[in-house]
Amino acid sequence: MIEELFPGIIKIEVPLPKNPLRMLNAYCIKGKERHLLIDNGFNRPECLEAMNGALDSLGIARKDLDFFLTHLHADHCGLTADLCESGDSKIYASALDGVSINNTTRGPSHWAGFLRSMIPHGFSEEQAAILSSNHPAIRYCPSHELDFVTVGHGDVLEYGGYTLHILDARGHTPGLLVLYEPGNKILFSSDLILGDITPNIARWPNVRDSLGDFLNSLAMVEKMDVSLTLPAHRSLVPDTKKRIRELYAHHERRLNEVRELLAKGPRQAYDVAAHMTWDMRGEWEDFPVPQKWFACGEALSHLDRLVALGEAEEKTQGETIVFGLKR
Repeated sequence: MIEELFPGIIKIEVPLPKNPLRMLNAYCIKGKERHLLIDNGFNRPECLEAMNGALDSLGIARKDLDFFLTHLHADHCGLTADLCESGDSKIYASALDGVSINNTTRGPSHWAGFLRSMIPHGFSEEQAAILSSNHPAIRYCPSHELDFVTVGHGDVLEYGGYTLHILDARGHTPGLLVLYEPGNKILFSSDLILGDITPNIARWPNVRDSLGDFLNSLAMVEKMDVSLTLPAHRSLVPDTKKRIRELYAHHERRLNEVRELLAKGPRQAYDVAAHMTWDMRGEWEDFPVPQKWFACGEALSHLDRLVALGEAEEKTQGETIVFGLKR
């Protein structure tokens, strides 16, 4: 489905088959000569068919299309290589996430170390092997490496008469970028702010406190004058400050949940995740392995936050890693 939200700003719903997110909200800004597509969907036929149908109905030639990739996840960047038909097209991304996107195109071998990094936290060898073939970042990434135009905080783009300010909104990923259009006070929030669900915040290599980064990014937006937030999934967000307060409260509840679990004794992240509350049907043992991966990443981000706050500590015990409260 396509919907014009503002003159020349069109929301394109891209299906995400067999994924809890259901849909991606991509956004196209139509210009007189060039157009900008903000995110695009998994690299799979259903997504490509929906996106091509939407672009054709809007009369947008691929040679006139530029791309803004808010972050590295495959549901946001997977179709870029298939849609980019011209050497004149620009593909904007942050330096950090641009490197990660191209790394995903090199296949499972590149991801092996990252996937196995969860084993000391409680994942099994068998689960890591399953992830190497089933993780969506590997299965649905772009079909080949991309030639990026690197952008970052403070850069400005002009499309369709709109001025788009690029903001560093790290947390969900290390290099996530959002766009702010001050004329209409519009925030293209990607996965920083979602209205009906909460963004997954995971541990990332070489990032000490990704949840802290996420909360800082929310605080940045909280100070801004935003009339409407256009998220990457589900419903639009008419009251951005209210939603930010809800996200603060959600993560404080999560932190308290983890505190209570650690109060019973040191635990691996897998065990913490297994006892946290999740908005999914069924018991923990019924969760698909990729969902357990995301859950463990979320547990780790909250454990890392408690370590950063000086409330918990991470210890290596033989081949395992456990977290416990500081006494």
